[in-house]
Amino acid sequence: MKIEILIPTYNREVDLKKNLQLLISQIEKYKLENYILLSISDNNSTDNTSITIEKIGKSTNIEINLYRQDTNIGLEKNAIFLLEKSTSDFIMYLGDDDFLPEDYLNYLVDKINKIENLSCVIPGFSALYSNGDINLVRNSSFDEKIYKASFSTVMNISQYGHQLSGILLKRENLYKTYTKKDELRNIYPFVYFVAYNNLQGISIYAPKYQVLVSQSNSKDWSYDDSGLLTEIFKNYKILFNNSYMKRNIMNFVFMSQQSWRLRISSNLLNTYKSFVHIEKNKYIDFLTKFILPIFYVYIGSRMILSKIKRLLTK
Repeated sequence: MKIEILIPTYNREVDLKKNLQLLISQIEKYKLENYILLSISDNNSTDNTSITIEKIGKSTNIEINLYRQDTNIGLEKNAIFLLEKSTSDFIMYLGDDDFLPEDYLNYLVDKINKIENLSCVIPGFSALYSNGDINLVRNSSFDEKIYKASFSTVMNISQYGHQLSGILLKRENLYKTYTKKDELRNIYPFVYFVAYNNLQGISIYAPKYQVLVSQSNSKDWSYDDSGLLTEIFKNYKILFNNSYMKRNIMNFVFMSQQSWRLRISSNLLNTYKSFVHIEKNKYIDFLTKFILPIFYVYIGSRMILSKIKRLLTK
């Protein structure tokens, strides 16, 4: 059994160096050299990213695989390239500027050894700012919660796939099933990877372990008018290709869980743009588009009532 940490990177020499040094120290501290390997794909960086990785690789006995892209192939293709190349039983994507908490890798190895049908482990995450401030983003009153393979589990926790870093995934069939329809590939494949594994075996949500996700670095992607919901919905279309109802249910479950993406606010123009963006998307089913106006009214009303409640309790 091995966990392969997949790191797609581009022009992040300084952050990546810090990240690799932290990973190596954690792996060595808990004697996980036989359980963990690192695979990195440099997406044609213009800085010294590859040189830095090579130097670090020569200074440790931990297996580090380095791939170099001849041209910048984009974030999604670089991430999926690493998935295609991976061979381990389990994989974990990690942003080049995101940092795993102490003891998390040791926790994962322990869970894999103890739970026979483990498919997915999702950590919590905190926002890390350039001045060192940390803001808790996803946390709960419990350390961990275990879910059986079911559609209910997909509804409850597949939304957490929107944040790629630190999620442990069973690798089997992920590449083959995700790439089956090229037109449905999207910038959030990790939502699919989590949802797929939610149906295959045991999933664990472990907010006790907070991955530090950097907020200050520039990203080579941006949100569209619908907060990339049209991209996210493609994952449920792949997963539930033969279940019209389940994929439409998941569209509304996800929108309810992350309603900020709908841009519903006093800025009616932004709200209108997000609504039209979803309605015009050719990959979204008629049922979602038909119910969407009602859903917007529902979410908007919920937000107004919440605001009124806050004002009355002041």
